[in-house]
Amino acid sequence: MLEFMDYIQLGFAEATNWNCDNSYSSLNTTAQSILDFSTPERFRIRLSSLSTPHFATSYSLGTVGLLDGSVSYLFSTVPLYNTPSRSTLIPLRKISLGYRQVQAPVLPVQSWGSDSILDDVSIPGLKEASSSRTSKEGDQTTERRKASLLHASLHLPSPTTLEALFLRRISSTMQLSLAVCSTQGPPLSKSAPQASMLAQLSHDTGKYCNEYLFSTDNALFGWRGLWNFGPDPRYDRHKSSPALSLLSAGAEAYYSPISSLLGMSTGLRFSTLPAATNVPSSSSSYTSHPAPISTFPYTLTLTLAPVTGSLSTTYSLRASPNLAFSSRFGFNVYSWESEMVAGCELWRRKKVLTNPLINDDGLEWARRKMRLHDFSTSLPNSAPSSTLLSDPAHPESSLASDDHSGEDNDSVIKIRVDQSWNVRLLWEGRVKELLVSAGVGLGPRSFALAPSISSGGSVPSGGGPSYFHGVGVSVMYSS
Repeated sequence: MLEFMDYIQLGFAEATNWNCDNSYSSLNTTAQSILDFSTPERFRIRLSSLSTPHFATSYSLGTVGLLDGSVSYLFSTVPLYNTPSRSTLIPLRKISLGYRQVQAPVLPVQSWGSDSILDDVSIPGLKEASSSRTSKEGDQTTERRKASLLHASLHLPSPTTLEALFLRRISSTMQLSLAVCSTQGPPLSKSAPQASMLAQLSHDTGKYCNEYLFSTDNALFGWRGLWNFGPDPRYDRHKSSPALSLLSAGAEAYYSPISSLLGMSTGLRFSTLPAATNVPSSSSSYTSHPAPISTFPYTLTLTLAPVTGSLSTTYSLRASPNLAFSSRFGFNVYSWESEMVAGCELWRRKKVLTNPLINDDGLEWARRKMRLHDFSTSLPNSAPSSTLLSDPAHPESSLASDDHSGEDNDSVIKIRVDQSWNVRLLWEGRVKELLVSAGVGLGPRSFALAPSISSGGSVPSGGGPSYFHGVGVSVMYSS
């Protein structure tokens, strides 16, 4: 489950129309959301709040022998009116990441009227500055600034760690990110705090995305790039028919002149788009709306790291709105070592009665499966088709969408297992007004110690009976 501040940062990206998925770092996000989830390490409680559309706070407290916690603050110049903050209103799929449906490339930002939200942002309540971009509206002072985000988090107890993040939209296609991490030295030590900074400049045009990175740790320079094949959204704004699939290719390279480290990788991703799973209306023309090529959304990826000789392939499939599967196979050509991981997620939904006058005879699913029902009309005593209730201009309202009319996500169960029979099980859902995440890890017993992903410590690995890697519960309440 995402932390509250990470959820707010996603809300900032949506408010500024920044596509976080159009990046080489997000190439395997679909499989990672199902296979690489983490289970809580201990009992932890979080209290968070979006007190104003511009300001958010979060406090966490955990226990595993000793108490530890964190204090976080966030400020955004863009008002987050469309970001639900109450734990009872936060969409569970927004905070518990699962199958990620890849969307067609679009322009990074759309202008609102004559001005863009990225050019100037009104911040009521700030004192009048000497800048020429400051104006008064009645008795209230309003200052105009670029879309920016500030986030700081302090982790306790000693040695304390301070993490800070600064985001700024330079233009409609460029974003600057500065991340700082500073850790206090050991007790009774006069050494200076260990600090590092990571700067990242992203340029996203929809068709391609380039990211330039620099880290003060070993003076590391890096570049990441992603290219989407097909129409260019900058020029092909009015397409006669929606695209059915998307093929993307990318690469990354890193170099440190201090430690003489060199790293690189390349990858491919093929994914069906929402239009590929839409059921066309009988009244529409099949020339402008071709028949779907797939009933179920799926995503295929292939990544290769030539320096280390690692090859990895993933396959993810969304079998139904509530069920998704994913698998990953990795192989190293130098050591002949291999990895195989499989996992799935199962969502539980509670039905919400949106219209009591509609009587469903329970056969609508069969009509959709057989493609025999005329979606322009409804049979007697049958509920209207979901395609009639959705906007045809937004294909994500079909099977590939994360939101479904008349239903609400109540909980999700995730499970994954690898070739060594290490099993992780995670349950996330709502209990009253709380968001609860509970998980457990199981694995084989051995005399050798190996790092545990779920517990963060060293645990035995190898053959033998199963035992607990770790078990934990995380509770979050936000207002």
